[in-house]
Amino acid sequence: MNEMYVKHLQGMVQIPTVSNADDSKMDFGQFEKFHQYLEEIFPAIHSTMEKKVIGKAGLLYKWKGKDSDKLPVLLMGHQDVVPEGDHDKWKYPPYSGEVAEGCIWGRGTTDCKCVILAEMETVEALIKEGFQPDYDIYLAYGYNEEVQAPVKSAKEIVNYLKEQGVRLGCVFDEGSGITDGRVMGYDGYVCQVELGEKAYHDYEIYKDDAGGHSMEPGQGTALGSVSRAVVALEANPFPYRLTDIVENQLKAMSQCMTGEKAAVYADPKGHWEELCAMAKEDKKLDSLLHTTCAVTMASGSQQSNILPEHASMIMNCRVLQGDTEESLLAHFRSVIPEDVQVRKVLGEDPEPASSVDGRPYKLIAEIAKANYGEDTLVIPGLLAGGTDSRFFPVICDNVFRHTGFFRDARWGAAHQVNEKIPCDALESAMKFYRELLLRY
Repeated sequence: MNEMYVKHLQGMVQIPTVSNADDSKMDFGQFEKFHQYLEEIFPAIHSTMEKKVIGKAGLLYKWKGKDSDKLPVLLMGHQDVVPEGDHDKWKYPPYSGEVAEGCIWGRGTTDCKCVILAEMETVEALIKEGFQPDYDIYLAYGYNEEVQAPVKSAKEIVNYLKEQGVRLGCVFDEGSGITDGRVMGYDGYVCQVELGEKAYHDYEIYKDDAGGHSMEPGQGTALGSVSRAVVALEANPFPYRLTDIVENQLKAMSQCMTGEKAAVYADPKGHWEELCAMAKEDKKLDSLLHTTCAVTMASGSQQSNILPEHASMIMNCRVLQGDTEESLLAHFRSVIPEDVQVRKVLGEDPEPASSVDGRPYKLIAEIAKANYGEDTLVIPGLLAGGTDSRFFPVICDNVFRHTGFFRDARWGAAHQVNEKIPCDALESAMKFYRELLLRY
């Protein structure tokens, strides 16, 4: 365990950089404090790299390399964290950075100040060693990844780079890492790399009505109509289909399985009916095979004896590559009753996934096998959740959600109480980033 790395992450966690969808409700003083702390602990970066604050608190660093034909590398993460939740349920205070039981505890330890730490410690060390890259290196850290803000910090960074004419060779963001394959049924280590992610859309299913007193509801209410529309949508989900990225993911995962499941995953097209049957019993597999829709919010009147004038439900959709806002709306309107309306509230269509054929992806596999053994299984995949890296395909063909962190059962879940990271996990990511920058 490197005590300096632990101390640095403690300091990061002790600065509560909580984001909010409404910038006016954010304490940007905490972000300024975080920026100052980074200057203190990474002096070589701040004396060598060009630093630019993008928007209100976004950070972009550039290390100018020697002239070459290589496209730049960009390492990224996000500064912001979600709120602490139920304070009393934390074993140790959420912004203490307490070191106990072999772990660092606190909000942001895993999501994702550990990523910022690993990336910056790696670059700091390389600068001090006298390394001179023959390509440009960027570090990028937005401030509102955790919320659906009208102005996304990461998108501001992308727009700035685009205006500067920058085209990136590869991007690495928060995501998967290395695990002991035995927990998945594989006798060796497993390296997971997300090549893309499903898009995040919110839709409002609604009906406007005259309202009135509940003692005279007539033949039904607006909320009842919206409820029937939602029932119809849940009864008519988007059909399953197999994208290239998921096909590659399932084929790789088959090596962790035995019996019928291994055979189905190894040849998903040849066992399509069996795969679909499995998906109906496995929500993770289900999420990979189609655009999913989940009704998460409902609203009517403000009082039980008042008929709502505007009844609505919000449906969160995770959109698979190949679907668009247009195709979703067409599906919804073909299913719901004509007296109920639907509109998109927010979201952008999914970006294309990166390829497994390019040099950057092969480099990830090379490093994993060098660090953990030639039998390390590399699994490309699709992320069901969302990251800031989704904005980068407009300036980069190789966008990966992979950190090189070795993950095991000691990690505390992100966004939950008792978030924590093992102290001895920090160097695993630094080892990956170091090899990446040296071999690129």
